[in-house]
Amino acid sequence: MLQLGQECFPEDEQQTIEELVKIFEFLMRDYEFSPTPRTQHPKSHGYVEGEFIIEKNMSDQFKVGIFSNSKTYPMWVRFSNGSGFSEDGTFQSDMIGDIRGISIKLLGVEGCKASENSAPNEQDFIAVNTPIFFLKDAKSYLDFFPIVNGIRDGKIIINPDGTPKQIPDKLKASYEAIAYSLPLLNGVRSQVMSSPLEANYWSATPYKFGNTAMKYAVFPHIEGKKFDRETAEDQTNYLREAMTKHLAEKDAYFDFCIQLQTDVKKMPIEDPTELWDEKESPFIKVATLRIFQQEFNSQDRIKMDEKQSFSPWNCLEEYRPLGGVNRARKIYADMADFRNNINNA
Repeated sequence: MLQLGQECFPEDEQQTIEELVKIFEFLMRDYEFSPTPRTQHPKSHGYVEGEFIIEKNMSDQFKVGIFSNSKTYPMWVRFSNGSGFSEDGTFQSDMIGDIRGISIKLLGVEGCKASENSAPNEQDFIAVNTPIFFLKDAKSYLDFFPIVNGIRDGKIIINPDGTPKQIPDKLKASYEAIAYSLPLLNGVRSQVMSSPLEANYWSATPYKFGNTAMKYAVFPHIEGKKFDRETAEDQTNYLREAMTKHLAEKDAYFDFCIQLQTDVKKMPIEDPTELWDEKESPFIKVATLRIFQQEFNSQDRIKMDEKQSFSPWNCLEEYRPLGGVNRARKIYADMADFRNNINNA
């Protein structure tokens, strides 16, 4: 019988992950642009400095790892788009719907790390603008990439109702395996974001938390009128513009919240496409993100951004990533090293 926080490992998962490494390395070698960008969330809207303030007087069930004591940690945060380049060699316009991400790096964090590749004294939290992930497991990635490429290249044509109108025979099995993911992905891409500083973000995948598991989320403090992308001076890059204007005038704040796994069936570890019901277990605030008022568009800051890496596995053992999708994401650290080596960073 499954226990809270318990994983189930497919026998062929390691072989799947090794195939993913080959794919990502090929993609980075094949890029025509320099420096070679990230394969995941390559377009940055801003790399900004702040602090992570642990709440006081929390319930004991949330006092795990860094949340055990009220403390403030130095923090770097990167906001990003999931998609890469357009056909003309530029990043996709922000006006096009996309997965948006936030990557948080805490400094001065002591404790046992979850992976041998974890950086000392760091803790990363990575979240996106959807509470569920669009793929179920590591193997789904292998079926997903050829379908996305087929749609991009016009080999696969999808009807308005989501059914395939045209699909090559050799891709039918892959399409059937991940057909569930396309409506999920399109749902995220249909969202309109006013500013990275005005959006909700979720971990989407689960993590260890003491004797159970958790998902986490980051919710903004919004005061006054939201940024209007229709009036942006540069609509292609309006998300960076929105951040620039906000942080030129004032700090930005987010609540960092945790949702505990309380039911192994209703809140599965191995299928992140299943939503954990907040009625079963609500998100509880455990910290505040304060992003300082600052100017972050200098060339030095942009270079820092490009060299920096984030990984779900760059974390304390108390927050070890769980589930097949997260086990596949363990390759992020190796991919960051591979990318930096290519770029002679």
